[in-house]
Amino acid sequence: MYTTFEEESKKQFLSGRSLVTLELDKVLRQLVSHAKSVYGRELCEQILPCTNIVMVEQLQQETDDAVIYLQREGQLPLSGFSEIRDSIALLRANGTLSMKSLLEIAGFLRAVDRLKKVLPNEKNDSASSSLFARIRMLMQVSSLEKELSFCILSEDEMNDRASDKLYQIRRSIREAQSNIRDVLERIIRSHPTALQEQLVTLRGERYVVPVKAEKRGEIPGIIHDTSSSGQTIFVEPIAVVEANNKIREWLSQEREEIERILAYLSGRVEGYLDELMLDVKLVSELDLQNAKASLSLSMRATRPILNENGRISLRKARHPLISKEKVVPIDFSIGDKYRTLVVTGPNTGGKTVSLKTCGLCCLMAMSGLQIPCLDHSEVSVFERVLADIGDEQSIEQSLSTFSSHMKNLVYILENTRESTLVLVDELGSGTDPSEGAALAIAILDYLRRQGAVTVATTHYKELKGYAIETEGAQNACCEFDTETLSPTYRLLIGLPGVSNAFAISKKLGLPQDIINDAQLLLSEEGLRFEELLSSAEQNNRESEKLRKEIRDMRDHVKSREEELSKEKEAWEKKRQLILQEAREEKKCLLSDALEEADQMLKEFRRSVADENKLAVEEKAKMIRQNLRAGMQNIDDENEQSRASIPIPGEIPDEIRSGGSYYSPSLNVIGIVVSGPDSRGKCILQSGSMRVSVMKDSLRYPLPEPKSEVTGGTKKGRRIAPLKNGGNAEQIRVNRASSTMPEVMLIGMKVDEALETLDHYIDDCYLSNIMSVRIVHGKGTGALRAAVTNSLKQDKRISKFRLGTFGEGEDGVTIAELK
Repeated sequence: MYTTFEEESKKQFLSGRSLVTLELDKVLRQLVSHAKSVYGRELCEQILPCTNIVMVEQLQQETDDAVIYLQREGQLPLSGFSEIRDSIALLRANGTLSMKSLLEIAGFLRAVDRLKKVLPNEKNDSASSSLFARIRMLMQVSSLEKELSFCILSEDEMNDRASDKLYQIRRSIREAQSNIRDVLERIIRSHPTALQEQLVTLRGERYVVPVKAEKRGEIPGIIHDTSSSGQTIFVEPIAVVEANNKIREWLSQEREEIERILAYLSGRVEGYLDELMLDVKLVSELDLQNAKASLSLSMRATRPILNENGRISLRKARHPLISKEKVVPIDFSIGDKYRTLVVTGPNTGGKTVSLKTCGLCCLMAMSGLQIPCLDHSEVSVFERVLADIGDEQSIEQSLSTFSSHMKNLVYILENTRESTLVLVDELGSGTDPSEGAALAIAILDYLRRQGAVTVATTHYKELKGYAIETEGAQNACCEFDTETLSPTYRLLIGLPGVSNAFAISKKLGLPQDIINDAQLLLSEEGLRFEELLSSAEQNNRESEKLRKEIRDMRDHVKSREEELSKEKEAWEKKRQLILQEAREEKKCLLSDALEEADQMLKEFRRSVADENKLAVEEKAKMIRQNLRAGMQNIDDENEQSRASIPIPGEIPDEIRSGGSYYSPSLNVIGIVVSGPDSRGKCILQSGSMRVSVMKDSLRYPLPEPKSEVTGGTKKGRRIAPLKNGGNAEQIRVNRASSTMPEVMLIGMKVDEALETLDHYIDDCYLSNIMSVRIVHGKGTGALRAAVTNSLKQDKRISKFRLGTFGEGEDGVTIAELK
């Protein structure tokens, strides 16, 4: 959507100097810093605000989908996506790729495979999000990745097994090299005094020995080089000339075979160019989504409500480019009852920041970015956003500040339509105050008649009067504390600002006589107007202080109510526990008494005559019945006590055998395997545990708690854990069936390789694989060193070593797990 546009599509996107004036370019630079790949960074730089509300809604939904994923799962695995577009272009021109380019393509395909693994189960409530829709569209070419990774070990090393011919050539070379070394070592042993050093070396791919210059005649052969001092000559003995020639032939054949394999592999890649280009496009869009979500979380931004009626309502909006510790949030609204807002107040009071915050939030929302405001903030999608902010004085064009502002205003007036947001700083300034005020009123009135949404800052009191008298216009001011002589940076809508020039001057020590003379020069009407505004501003501050105190008191009362409710609940639980303990103690006493009575009655029966036996039995029966009745009363009290406490959860309409239910008393979810019987009892099975429960105590399984921010399910939290077992064993079986005792790290960057190795060792633990083969290649040795250092510090590893001949030698590490 952001990379290329048709001519008609371009009309749906904003461009021009207003984007720079409102500093959208600086926000986009922040966005670029959150991108993980070169593709995503390019896309972030190309973002433009969209004027189509349907498209903006779609862009906002994409950002919201990514925010939800980041909050639940963390960052997408977007590392490892190398730049492969140059390689694709070379293949389209029938070129052959180098080993480095092929390795980069293999790494790109591995990164695609990792990205596909984040796809959730189809039953997941977020499985249909735009993020996962793009991931599903990624084209996996695992067969190509495996072939490239197998054939190429590093940027300058091809696997011996890349072809049978290459294997035979290299085996012949190794055998010949071994034979040459044997011959040369015999020469070294037989001529120890003739040699400068007893070693074999290479000169021009031919094996030679270093001979002292004065001993040249002792070892016949071909001289290939001389040391800088001239004391050593490098001689190829006659006995190995033929073998060296043969090695040169094989080396030439090796190069030809490597070129043939590279051409073949390039052809294999060429067959998947369309898939690779699609993956590049999707990865760039996924990286953009992830970057927008990361920026949103870093700004504590929220998704705005959109409209196309010119309505803007920002709750506690913060300018995103001002430090979080310094920025003062503002409440801003326009476009509902009024579409023209005149902002007044002293210099450095925050007028320009408020102006830019309004425009920048609109541009960010139209670009698909969330805005730094509280929830339920609202912005409009405009067809045009025009701004004249800052000192535009141009010496080169011989333009004064006023001329430059007027030139910008002429352009704004020519391009203003109904669906236009106009932002003007210091309207009418830079010229005679009376003429400037008159021009400013005329311009504001023209923009109002055009139906534009206009926000203008000014110092002219005439514009304050215009906003008071004109329908559809409203005053606002940036608050200033005359006691401390400092601005509060709070925007107050509905109240015109006061210049405070006299108050500030008096605080700074200007003589009262001069201030009095200045006041005499003002008209009586102007003085009354300023006093009225000052009084209104003071009253507003006092009412705001009272409102804050009322809010604080309300919050305190609410908090206290919650505390008392919790205390009451705790006392009720404690009371029930004490009563329960007392009943249990009473039951134990009665049980002991019943047992003692039975024993006494047995002894009494043995001592009485047979004729009184029936009477004794009747009396004993009565005593036992009284004791059992007392115990039954205790059980009934317990049942009544339990019944008085409501059981959480939804009551099932009917308890069915085989159904899944939640037992709050046991805090388990299980399946009813039998019952309920005539007494209302059921057998509930949870894992290997079977318990008898009353059907009235069962509830439907409770849902998982909802996230306060996203409305989704918080990962890893359940009210009632399912205790049916088997999960760990199932994971072990799944891992064991998919994990191999070898991991391929060739072609990866160090960070990517170490992350892959760490996950692989975890899988081996789950699969009971105790010996693993780590293939990192030889190359520069950086990857091997990183793997060695990681294994030394890994407590899961008991020992490790480099591979031997036949195992991969220095390109492989064999590790044993504890």
